[in-house]
Amino acid sequence: MSRIAILLLGITLLASSCRQSRKNDLAENIDTYMASLSAQAVKRAGSSYGVTLDYSPDSVKEVEKILATKYEMQKTHPMAEIEITDAAHLWGAYIGEVMKRIHPAHWVRDSDVAGENALPIMYEDHSGESYPCAWVYRRLKNGEEDNVWIKFHFLTQPGGVKKYFPSKNHANPTAESAPKS
Repeated sequence: MSRIAILLLGITLLASSCRQSRKNDLAENIDTYMASLSAQAVKRAGSSYGVTLDYSPDSVKEVEKILATKYEMQKTHPMAEIEITDAAHLWGAYIGEVMKRIHPAHWVRDSDVAGENALPIMYEDHSGESYPCAWVYRRLKNGEEDNVWIKFHFLTQPGGVKKYFPSKNHANPTAESAPKS
């Protein structure tokens, strides 16, 4: 009987270890995948738009110009939903990688705020998360009103979004009530 209990305990521990290992691999794979997409965006910007992207904050202005062009082109040549999603991931990956160079962060697949497959970047200091892929998606759907450069600019300034939307919770100044972007 005790051999069976030991065997079951061993199997349980092994399964738990495998699950944790898969979670760690998935996290590393998301970061690697998004970095790879970002590199593809750099190549695409050069080959298709004649633009050099260098991961500097100002390069996000160039991405905004590319997205503006794509939005205008949709008026005569609409993109399929899958094309919009793919473009959102490609250009959002680039914007996210630029953001990570300014404010240490990592990519995750899911978000407690935005749900499954939201692909946010989570800030290492636990100050929140941002959704550059969603920004690009909305830019391609809605046009200039969802300008990615403006969002990027406000978030990457000293004080970030909290500078522009201070906490409304005066009783607890450490409570985070600023909108997550």
